[in-house]
Amino acid sequence: MNEKDFKVGCYTPSAEGKNNLQNRKKRIIFTTTVAVLALVVLLVVAGLVYYKSKIGLLQYNDGTVSKPGEIAETDEEMMAESAAMEQALKNLEEKQAIEAEGEIFGDENVFNILLIGTDDRTKEFSGNARGDTCMLMSINKKTMAMKLISFERGIGVPILDGAYKGQYDWLTHTFRYGGADLMMREIRECFKIDVRHYVRANIYTFMQLVDSVGGVDIELTQEETDYINHPEGTYGESHIREMGVADQIQSVVPGVNHLNGATAMLYARCRYIDNDWHRVKRQRNVIQAAIYQTQNLNLLELNSMLDHVLPMVQTNLTEKEITSLMLLAPRYQGITLEQMTIPEDGTYGSMIGMGGRSMFSVDFNQNAQILQSFIYGVEKP
Repeated sequence: MNEKDFKVGCYTPSAEGKNNLQNRKKRIIFTTTVAVLALVVLLVVAGLVYYKSKIGLLQYNDGTVSKPGEIAETDEEMMAESAAMEQALKNLEEKQAIEAEGEIFGDENVFNILLIGTDDRTKEFSGNARGDTCMLMSINKKTMAMKLISFERGIGVPILDGAYKGQYDWLTHTFRYGGADLMMREIRECFKIDVRHYVRANIYTFMQLVDSVGGVDIELTQEETDYINHPEGTYGESHIREMGVADQIQSVVPGVNHLNGATAMLYARCRYIDNDWHRVKRQRNVIQAAIYQTQNLNLLELNSMLDHVLPMVQTNLTEKEITSLMLLAPRYQGITLEQMTIPEDGTYGSMIGMGGRSMFSVDFNQNAQILQSFIYGVEKP
């Protein structure tokens, strides 16, 4: 080896050595790239399998019923509710319902889902339940606003199909007459709001949701506190007994309390101390509190929540629609809901409908305009 083969402090590799070094680098880069891509593919596949496994927990139902139910006029609970409704409406002026005018209003950026809480008091869904809670969840995919509208269960609506077609009855009873499909039709036709998707839950689903997010913070009044601590002689007492949750009801105090599922259920179903208007607001309070609570869940807790809650949910949402909503979900986590109750003050009176039942006689035209303004930002004429 002579001087030409040396540099100061280093060895100059031959052309062949350089090529070998470059080839080794290329092989390392290629192998690493393939490994990373394989890992990404595995993660995507695992994510899809996980996602599909969760969707598979849901109970899909198109919303129709094979055999419409009936309302037994001698049903003790229904008779008691009729008496309570009659008492609540005694100071209202008798009026005729006013039909809504115009076409059903919709917007491609707004996705409406009817949330139906049925009165089943078992973990399984009953084929003869009533839509005890009826709320419209409106999701604006453009403005990222989320709105929640409660419909008073005692609204007198014209039955649009079935054996009682043309007669007026409580909105809650339409679920028994024709399932979620008929209930959605009633909202579409009576209020001219486009809604073709629903999610059905029952009392057990409600309690499981609250427990799965770790409970909810609810501010209680003195009257609400007294009711929860002493529900004797009310509907609440029968709910507790029938569902076997007496040992789960917490002792509460006025102010903010962290409620478990059973106690939140008792709170949300309370109308004994005031009326159904306050009850639907309590239901929205629990939903809002549960949304806030999801911010505190880690991945394992979220997974556990889905495993426990989804099997107790029924819907007609397709996999594609659920996927679309899931992609938006992170942007809505912890959001504050805009809320309202229909019918609005001053837009209803009283009337007598099916079975001699007292019910709210609603100016549907006025309330349709109110809803279109609230949901879509359409200016009232």
